[in-house]
Amino acid sequence: MKHRIVTLSACLCIAAAFAMTRAVAGQEYQAPKSQEVAVTGCVVQGTGPSVFILENAKADPRDSSEKGRSYLLVSTTASLSFREHLNHEVRINGTAEMKMPPIEESVEESDLPKLTATKVTLVSSTCSPPLS
Repeated sequence: MKHRIVTLSACLCIAAAFAMTRAVAGQEYQAPKSQEVAVTGCVVQGTGPSVFILENAKADPRDSSEKGRSYLLVSTTASLSFREHLNHEVRINGTAEMKMPPIEESVEESDLPKLTATKVTLVSSTCSPPLS
């Protein structure tokens, strides 16, 4: 009886270790998760002529406690033009990566989460200063 309990315990430990190893190994190959969002922010020019960034993006721009984020903008169709909204405050609906950029003063564009826009709505022809 004692031998069966020890054998069963050993098998359970090996199975648990195997499952944990597979879970950890799978994590390094998973793409960042994304979710549907609607955020308001300022469209600014990136480092290239077709690179645009949404700065100080918030779900509720009136909420001073919400911290603004930056996203690298991606268009799903040619009809969505970020250039016409350059330096404008816009509301963008789309799918955003939920990755967190490095915590630094200056973040590289390649480290920003992507926001794939499905709809862009003009809020203001000027950008609001970030609320402190």
